[in-house]
Amino acid sequence: MDSAILDLLPLDAIEALLAAPFGEVWVAFGFFALAASAYASGVPGTLLPISFSSGALLGGALGMLAVGFGAVLGALVLYKILERSSRGALRSRYGHHLDRLDGWARRGGILPIIGLRLVGLPHLAVTAVCAIAAVGARRYALATAVGVLPAIALTSIAGAAI
Repeated sequence: MDSAILDLLPLDAIEALLAAPFGEVWVAFGFFALAASAYASGVPGTLLPISFSSGALLGGALGMLAVGFGAVLGALVLYKILERSSRGALRSRYGHHLDRLDGWARRGGILPIIGLRLVGLPHLAVTAVCAIAAVGARRYALATAVGVLPAIALTSIAGAAI
């Protein structure tokens, strides 16, 4: 079964691309795009395998940067989509209940968001809560970057070690 999976992976093409001039940059851009699209789609459990693979192919530092920036960009895209599509409808219907959530977002700063990321709450849930509450895109992006960086760093370094 392992050979069937390995037959599906284009490892020869990736190795040829890495050997080409600026090959690492193109592979890093591919991991950036993959991480951004996976995080923007809200599919759970995709960030760590992408980070591990990027560390194995690019090394710890470059893999970490590519996946980290991709994750933050994807998170911001999902945040903006949820903010524009959900906030108005939910505010008109449940505005009085959401005032407490807004107070939590104003008082807590970025620490609760970082905590939710570190604990491992699903990305879509954290993003939805932040988009509905009055968190703000800059604060959300900073908290997301700080919150996902330890997981990305550990898995990327682990991938680089193999």
